[in-house]
Amino acid sequence: MPILNKMKRAVADVRPVARVATRKLSFTALSPREALPDLAEDEDRREAIVKDRAAYVAERKALQAKIEADTSLDIAPEVSALIGEQPSAKAHMRQRVAELRRMEAVAGQAIELIEKRIAAAKPAAERAVCAAARPEAEKRVAALVAALQATDVAHAELNDLLLAIEAQGASTDGLGQIRPHFLGARDPQRRIAGYLREVREAGYAI
Repeated sequence: MPILNKMKRAVADVRPVARVATRKLSFTALSPREALPDLAEDEDRREAIVKDRAAYVAERKALQAKIEADTSLDIAPEVSALIGEQPSAKAHMRQRVAELRRMEAVAGQAIELIEKRIAAAKPAAERAVCAAARPEAEKRVAALVAALQATDVAHAELNDLLLAIEAQGASTDGLGQIRPHFLGARDPQRRIAGYLREVREAGYAI
């Protein structure tokens, strides 16, 4: 008798999805636009030209649809001038389409130029953002440095205790894992000392 394999039905996971709340930052930095007014002007100008160009494209496409749907006689302006008649409505629409194409091209060139200027201004904008935040950074770095220096002293004192026990030929295992390996060893290259050196090199007075 053949054995029939029963297909297992997929069971939907109905467990609630844990949502991680967005952490509210304790500081709001300036945006590049706020830090560099020239950048803001270029971005606003680009946005305006982009909108204008979109309007040109929309009008051109609408006119092209009308031209395709118009079955009337198409008399070019040059021809109508020779026969003493007014150009056809379709001819007027074709002229407008040509004008809109030219305007689109000019707008596109302007957008490309402004985008290059915006890209070139990005490093200056980033420096301006950091410069504006520097006073607050100095306060917070100072607070962190003070805490780390206190930690460094406490680390050294704990290490002295462990060394004193080991000097008696005893193991410190009885104290449990209390050695803060993440702080590194007591030498000039330990992590706190390394960070403090980097802070000094960055121009902070500590």
